Amino acid sequence: MALSLAGAVIGVASPVFQKVFVDQLLGSTSVETERLGLDWAHQLSPVAAISFAFVATLLAQGFMLLASYAATREGTILQKLFSEALYKKTLSIRPESMGSTTVGEVVSLYATDVAGSTALIDQVLPMWAAIFFPMVLAPAAVYWITGISPWATLFVMFIIISLTVVLATRQSRFFTRFKQLAAERTGIVNEWVQTIRLLRILGWVESFETKIFNKRREETRNRVSMVTNGQLMNAFGSSINFVINLVGAASLIFFSQRDVTPGELFALLWIFGIFMARSFRQLPWFFTFILDSLTSMRRLEAFMARPSDAGEASESPTSTPALVPAHGESLGLSIRGLNLSIRDQKILEDINLDVRTGEFVAIVGEVGAGKSMFVLSLVGETGATFESFKIGGRDALNLSLDQRRRYFAFVPQEGFVMSASLRENIVFRYEPEASEDAEIEKSLEVAQFRLSEVQGNGLETEIGERGVNLSGGQRQRVSLARAHHFERPFVLLDDCLSAVDVDTERKLLDSLIDGAWREKTRLLITHRLSVLNKVDRIIFLENGRIHDMGTLQELMKRSTKMQEFVASVKKHEAEAASGKEAANGIAQAQPEPIS
Repeated sequence: MALSLAGAVIGVASPVFQKVFVDQLLGSTSVETERLGLDWAHQLSPVAAISFAFVATLLAQGFMLLASYAATREGTILQKLFSEALYKKTLSIRPESMGSTTVGEVVSLYATDVAGSTALIDQVLPMWAAIFFPMVLAPAAVYWITGISPWATLFVMFIIISLTVVLATRQSRFFTRFKQLAAERTGIVNEWVQTIRLLRILGWVESFETKIFNKRREETRNRVSMVTNGQLMNAFGSSINFVINLVGAASLIFFSQRDVTPGELFALLWIFGIFMARSFRQLPWFFTFILDSLTSMRRLEAFMARPSDAGEASESPTSTPALVPAHGESLGLSIRGLNLSIRDQKILEDINLDVRTGEFVAIVGEVGAGKSMFVLSLVGETGATFESFKIGGRDALNLSLDQRRRYFAFVPQEGFVMSASLRENIVFRYEPEASEDAEIEKSLEVAQFRLSEVQGNGLETEIGERGVNLSGGQRQRVSLARAHHFERPFVLLDDCLSAVDVDTERKLLDSLIDGAWREKTRLLITHRLSVLNKVDRIIFLENGRIHDMGTLQELMKRSTKMQEFVASVKKHEAEAASGKEAANGIAQAQPEPIS
């Protein structure tokens, strides 16, 4: 602001020296000279006067450039702060808070709205300075130099500003719509890219692409309207200089009631035609950018206001080493009063549970019983509340989320695989040391993942985005190997055997889950009946509450609901096996191709 004000004040000095130069050159004198206190200036030679005018103009431009540089630098710093805040929010936001928001829309917050919000600093603020200071100083300078009343000029400026606000408000609507449509199109394209193989198989490519094209057409129509209105604003901003010049010259000639010198007329035209030219050109865009920037801020604020987990955002596994229990330390779980509601719907209610150190617990129940939400609540991913939650003798509620999560390894049903090498997917770190290969291969071995399964160069084999080159069972086994590599005291397994065959399941239980992890505390969500005979205890969830718990034999004797659940699972498994046999029979019955 100080730099902009200095530039505007020095800029006003230029037409004063130009007035002196023209009057000296033409031998004119003004009755206003004595009132202005410019007797000393009229003693200057024409060369000295025009030199002072040149230096003043140069300094004014220099100060304005410095002001723009300062604003740009401050805007860059603010973008960094906004991006960091948005990044932390993205890490901590609850999944249910995302609603229908797509990945593409979140990306657009980083790509468009962060820069749009900081435009208040790096664009709007310097524009305001370049407009406000000259518009305040110009009428005052005209009055000081010529003695004419500024009211006519101010009235015309008021009309210009009013018309500009109308055009700018219309343009900001186009800008807002442009950003929204771009975010929606990015989200659709992102979904299209990630599911293109499935779309081809299902024959939905054409309809999906039609949706993208329609969105692009809507976006193009909005862009055409935006450009048209922008050209109108540019034309208006360029032409109003002539109007304000005409009004100023008419005021000087017809209302001053004295002889006007060429120097005064030249100074007047310089002030309105040169000194204020930038202000008039930027005036429409000033209102456009400020309204557009406020829109971006509202979008960011709406995203930042979504419910998120309390505490710190979790760091990467590489920066948070596993917590190794001290000698003789018991690391069981004690949970009291666990409750979870999402959008006023009870998901988990009054969960009370104790899990012993090294216990192998299966969590079963019908779809929607709250099984996944329960294990996610243990790692602070759902916003659940606890009356008390203890890990061993430690109060988990007094730990940060990062500290709490260091106790747990988590293997989801949909095994996550990133676009990187097999080695990097296990250690979850780019470019790991080759010295870790032995441990990585051991983790893959106990997870029943053979290097011969991937067509490539062993651990160097590149895995496609989202594991496109792997089957569902392979992705699950990679996730199991990763969990083994990180060695956490508690292992949370969310139906992570659903995509493997029965033989592989048995090997995984023997070598890893009930083998290498035998001393660890394990909670397994499963619909596989073959696993239930191997666990120490079964917890049966129904409608978010613990209906019963015990061994398989105990529950089958006393719980009708457990009997119904087992019968339902057996029926489903039989139907799946029957369907598989039918598919194999059809394949075998196909005629041999004619050679």
